[in-house]
Amino acid sequence: MFEDSVLIVAHPDDDILWLSSVIDKVEQIVFCFNGDPSNPDLGVARKKTIAEYPLPNVSTLDIDEPQSFNKANWRKPVTTEYGLKLSGCQESDARYKATYEKLLHCVRHLVADRTNVFTHNPWGEYGHEDHVLVYQVLKTLQMEFHYTLWFSNYCSNHSVNLMNRYISGFYSDYECLPANPALAHRIADVFKKNGCWTWYEDYQWFDHECLMKSTPSESYQAPLPYGHSYPVNYIKIFIESEKPKPHLLTKMGKKIKRKIKWVF
Repeated sequence: MFEDSVLIVAHPDDDILWLSSVIDKVEQIVFCFNGDPSNPDLGVARKKTIAEYPLPNVSTLDIDEPQSFNKANWRKPVTTEYGLKLSGCQESDARYKATYEKLLHCVRHLVADRTNVFTHNPWGEYGHEDHVLVYQVLKTLQMEFHYTLWFSNYCSNHSVNLMNRYISGFYSDYECLPANPALAHRIADVFKKNGCWTWYEDYQWFDHECLMKSTPSESYQAPLPYGHSYPVNYIKIFIESEKPKPHLLTKMGKKIKRKIKWVF
């Protein structure tokens, strides 16, 4: 499982949030994105954190984030060959696709001789478009280099609609490993010290993580008419765009109140 292994994730801190069970077992850890054009200080802080990272063989591709977060329609997600279709903005979708192409080129040499590659799951854990993009890059390269792809079992109320698409016909071979909260907390403290921790301050790690195994041969197998059961580490989160829309009668009531106030 860890022979000739590399862990490749989108952002610094994704390693300990979604794959703490393997970070001290893989031979190399690679972060794809470092800079955020909307927050230049974040990239500086992340580089400092990587330099202080308490494990060896950690590096970054130093690619700017495509700024895709929460720009897909997660209620009705549209999958593409480069990840997800970003809704409402052609410029954002074009930048996202261009990042996929760039990452495809940059990652190729990192996985060419690997037996095992660890990364995000197809639904982006709690629902992050960058995570889905990185998974898609590594799934595409798997067809060329024939490594075993391992991904995490995290999900949220935000990403569950996309996850459900992978239940039917999903070959769910997996390995259940104990999470490593002690090491995760230790590394998280470095992120927090440098001001680049991007998750909940009071987050508590799960006791176990189940790593799904995806082999190249699955792509050639006929879809199964049923799904396999597999465990999920489910996180409930709130994202602003998912705030329930006011009921029609509620909106009408507010308009009427405003008109009455104006009349009198």
